[in-house]
Amino acid sequence: MARTKNSRFEAVFNEVGRAVVALLGALIVAFIAIWFTSDDPGKAIDTLLTGPLSSKRTMGLWVDDVAKLTLTGLAFALVFQARQFSMGVQGQVFVGGLFAALVALSPVGTTALAIPAAILAAIVTGAIYGFIPGYIKARFGANEIVSSLMLNYIAIKVVDYIVRADLAPAGSGQLMSPKFPKSSIFPAFIPHTRFDLGIVIAIITVVVVWFMLYRTRWGLKLRLVGHNPRFAEYSGIRANSIMVSAMTVSGAIGGLLGAVFVQGTAFGRIAIDFDGGLPFEGILIAIVARNRPLAVPVVAIFYGYLRQGAQLMGIRTDVPAEMISVVQALVILLVASSFSVPGRKLIARLFARPAAA
Repeated sequence: MARTKNSRFEAVFNEVGRAVVALLGALIVAFIAIWFTSDDPGKAIDTLLTGPLSSKRTMGLWVDDVAKLTLTGLAFALVFQARQFSMGVQGQVFVGGLFAALVALSPVGTTALAIPAAILAAIVTGAIYGFIPGYIKARFGANEIVSSLMLNYIAIKVVDYIVRADLAPAGSGQLMSPKFPKSSIFPAFIPHTRFDLGIVIAIITVVVVWFMLYRTRWGLKLRLVGHNPRFAEYSGIRANSIMVSAMTVSGAIGGLLGAVFVQGTAFGRIAIDFDGGLPFEGILIAIVARNRPLAVPVVAIFYGYLRQGAQLMGIRTDVPAEMISVVQALVILLVASSFSVPGRKLIARLFARPAAA
């Protein structure tokens, strides 16, 4: 029993330490780069570290990013758990956002059912769009990376065309739909901020995904397929079926993220390229969290803070916001590598109990 506790402590310490060391290392390099590229490096660094907490508005921006990063991180973590590398979350976001917008702009959008109906439409259509690359791989052996990326391209172009041709007001020259009815927009918990229903949806989704992965037979099969697909086949588990279902559930989360985008207080409408490339950042969240659902929101909190700090630094100082790309790349390289935290063995010895006679 003692060995089990010690091994768990050592594993937790190693993972947390790895992430902390990676973050500190990336920040040190970012500080050095800021020091040599800014005329006022002190102000730039202060904005990076404290900008998201400077007002209710910036805190709302941070919370909004955390909600969206959590959902996209969960979507990628699910398919990575099944040892698949589908890149289709962005396409699922566009499809889910489109159908959520269609519900919001329909007669249903003015009723009390507007928000749940739009969310349901986004989840169903996102799941269907996630099912397609999974079925293509299971049935025809197509590479899921290529097929999902191509489906992303199709979804983005089709949605952009529909927004310009059908949803934007005729003759206005706008690249967005009219504002949704108030009953179709997520209510803000703090007025005039982006602190809205999206963060609650993200938390609920984390709990649901964790329960599905660690408290259901389906989750056990998925993790077994991801760990050792050949052994899973010998055990009577249909690996292809599990793989397709994982990509379908991931697609449902991607569609849900689309609804959070277009129905959130930040938008309240659908526009072309409304995602801003954020869904792909879920890959980083999933990698740092080691595909663990409960770790995804924790990583999203810290990464979202850095992301907002970098954007504010780009607005308020002379340092470009692209500096966050340096931090992203370094975090991925350090966390994905196999280095060990310095002093790990020494601390493990200090907490180890003497063996029984």
